[in-house]
Amino acid sequence: MKVQLNSQPRLNKRLQVMIQAKEVYLSSDIPCQIRGCAFCNQESDIQLENPIFMLDNEILEQYIDLIEQSNINNIVVLQSQVAYFRKRQQQSQYAQQMINLIESNFSKKIYVYQDEFSIHTQNGNPLILLAQWYNSHRQFLKTELDLCLLTQNYQMHQQCKNLNIKCFTIQDYVKLYENNDLLDFLGMDEEFEQNQEAINNQFPYIPVEECVQQIKQGLLFEGRISIDRNNIKLARIFVKQFQLEIKINQQNRVLHGDRVAVELLSEDQWEQQQKQKEIKFDEDDDDDGNNNTHTNDTSHEIMSTSHLQNLFRKVQSQNLVPYGKVVSVLQRTERHFCGHVENNIFVPADGRYPNFILKHSKYDTLQDKKIQVQFVDWPVWSDKPLCKLKKVLGKAGDMYIEGNVILLEHQVEIREFSHQVLACLPIEGDKYRISEQEIKRRMDLRDILVCSIDPVGCKDIDDTLHCRRLENNLYEVGVHIADVSHFVKPDSAIDKEAAHRCTTVYLVDRRTDMLPKLLTENLCSLVSNVDRLAFSVIWIMDDQANIKDVKFGKSVIRSVASLHYQQAQEMIDNPNDNSQLTQGIRLLNMLAKKLKQLRTDQGALSLASNQVKFSFDDETHNPSDVRMYQLYDTNSLVEEFMLLANCSVANQILQRFPSISVLRRHQEPKMKQLKELQILMNDLGYQFSFDTSKLLSESLDQIQRPNDSFFNKLIRMITTRCMNEALYVCTADVDYPELYHYGLAAELYTHFTSPIRRYADVLVHRLLAASIDLESLPPSMSNKIRMTRICDKLNMRHRMARFASRASSDYHTYLFFKNRPQQIDQAIITGILTDKVTVMIPRYVLEGTIDAQIIDRMNIIIQGTRYRIFDYIQVEISVELHSFHKKIHMKYIKNNN
Repeated sequence: MKVQLNSQPRLNKRLQVMIQAKEVYLSSDIPCQIRGCAFCNQESDIQLENPIFMLDNEILEQYIDLIEQSNINNIVVLQSQVAYFRKRQQQSQYAQQMINLIESNFSKKIYVYQDEFSIHTQNGNPLILLAQWYNSHRQFLKTELDLCLLTQNYQMHQQCKNLNIKCFTIQDYVKLYENNDLLDFLGMDEEFEQNQEAINNQFPYIPVEECVQQIKQGLLFEGRISIDRNNIKLARIFVKQFQLEIKINQQNRVLHGDRVAVELLSEDQWEQQQKQKEIKFDEDDDDDGNNNTHTNDTSHEIMSTSHLQNLFRKVQSQNLVPYGKVVSVLQRTERHFCGHVENNIFVPADGRYPNFILKHSKYDTLQDKKIQVQFVDWPVWSDKPLCKLKKVLGKAGDMYIEGNVILLEHQVEIREFSHQVLACLPIEGDKYRISEQEIKRRMDLRDILVCSIDPVGCKDIDDTLHCRRLENNLYEVGVHIADVSHFVKPDSAIDKEAAHRCTTVYLVDRRTDMLPKLLTENLCSLVSNVDRLAFSVIWIMDDQANIKDVKFGKSVIRSVASLHYQQAQEMIDNPNDNSQLTQGIRLLNMLAKKLKQLRTDQGALSLASNQVKFSFDDETHNPSDVRMYQLYDTNSLVEEFMLLANCSVANQILQRFPSISVLRRHQEPKMKQLKELQILMNDLGYQFSFDTSKLLSESLDQIQRPNDSFFNKLIRMITTRCMNEALYVCTADVDYPELYHYGLAAELYTHFTSPIRRYADVLVHRLLAASIDLESLPPSMSNKIRMTRICDKLNMRHRMARFASRASSDYHTYLFFKNRPQQIDQAIITGILTDKVTVMIPRYVLEGTIDAQIIDRMNIIIQGTRYRIFDYIQVEISVELHSFHKKIHMKYIKNNN
């Protein structure tokens, strides 16, 4: 054993380079794992056989799809390579795919060699040193060793040649040893890339190092490029430090989501903002996962100079819109793209991305198919980026394949759970029973009438409730949440997988689980008539829902009924039903209404969403009906007690862990949009105030229109679009006042009640258990930086899940109208654009645009008839499939009555 002092640079919080040193104990007996090696003579699960491969980082990352489908097995991967990919897996889909392959693919026989602790891989290129060491084992093998190193690096090729190590580029290896079909995964060849001069408005990028210096000096500006979904020529960046939006006139080969350096154009090319006639309240559609919170902002700080200060004063005082051009890409968006092939060109499903040049040997096999590609390069001589085939997904138009496209486009993991993850499940499987020893450690609540109330068909039941009357006009109320953390142990394979997925994703026709079904639908699901493990919050409250006491504890429950919302509502409303269970539900309903009033008095908002419910034909499985999601009092009943549980738990964990708790905060709304809504409401004769959430809530309550129940719901939908997104935060990053949840008017709030489908809740369960001294807090959760990164990932995943659900709803709405030509319905005008109006059909909560002549911000003319905003009109709904892009069109129908 040899001790070596290793040092490596790292960045501190001020982005200064620091040298970190640590002692490493080097070993000489880490085995090679070659089957039959007499020198190592160690048996393990992995026994390598010829041929054995070693691959450099570029090949592992850029050609992962080829590796998965090739005969490249028996791979030796360095621990340092795994560390490299782990560090990048949150930002790079390629790195995440590589980690998935290493952790889950037994058929490839991947052996991770601990090079950082090996005496044989120090002081040189570890791959070449390891290949030399493996070659030295030839004399201890019964068969000839066939070792092959794959790299794209010319210098490594020369070294290997001098050391008699067999070495290939990936292109040469595939051409020599693999099926020719795999050539399509290599992308463009050198002949194709040796091409013409730069085309107009495209020029070489300034080197990144030079850009960083110019950014710090205020000569260039940095931001993520955002491209308009409906017009790829419209782009912008937002400079956080100055709260400045710059429109991009010359995109110079950027992709939506790239982090870029921008140079301002001369002021004579700027524009002055025009007085707006437009009224629009769009939902935020930046669904690429790049909308990170402040906690991981890596932007370089700009030195504030008098020149910059004068510049921004001029922008504000003269109401100018600055324009700029992209001079460099600092970081490419690392994602895959789904779409189809049309005339040998790849057309992405997402309209914010340009068409790609795809080289493929058999274009005819890709017709009518959905495929996934990987970005390769965007040369200065090409008007389109280059890509290579990643995967053929299946037939375009197939509902299941289209669902997969939606999931993949929103970075949702759709692969099966690995063997390592499944190995973490109880070995008894669905025959698992709670041991008597475990029951003794918990509150035994099996004699209490506990029930669940969920949507119809819910299988992953997270929560149950109970209420019973006590003496002195007091009530005992319990919320019992599935104890997922009992099965998902910290830092286990299943925990890491849940931390990667972060959330269950719900499409219209399917669910993509965060955890294996044995847990989600069985052992953790609080189904009726079986014993289940739970984490309980139990309050004592009076008949006005004032809390007198609260306690937390792990429990065993036995639900007596798995109800759906309508079913529970019918029990409450049935005067002839006075069963003990129904009486308990009625008490819960009574207290829930008091809780809601208390929250409303504090300023909690009651907003509205555009969620719809689909019905399906039993034979074709196509949508047969779509309508607004119906709510009952029992929806509010469950919501109130889940909110109360989340608030109670937030207070508890923050008291014990003030710097590492995971909370959910909701910042104040987008004031500019609320101001526009205020002006609009005032013009219509309504008082609309939003100085506080309470005033906003009261304003929404009084906005009514005779014989139009939808109008108030619409205004609440529009108000929802003026809200900022609620985010998970680690309390180390946020001052106490900033933890406030605006929408709920709650000082502290977290997510505790849905651990089957949200990883944040699993973390909160661990914090809660540690706060009441039931369990010790995992060491990894004491790392503030790690907790911050987890919160960033939770926010990204939840955002993507929300947009995936919306995309699924849009797709099924398209299918519904596809078989209903010339559907005519009533629509309400909801917004005014430059030459169009936006409308919404209340029955379907469906939005679209209609051509119109704009008079002012309140009045328009459509085909000779004058209308005001929020007037009703007749529209015809039709659908169009153009280049596999699905569109729903609305056409104005003049009412002659």
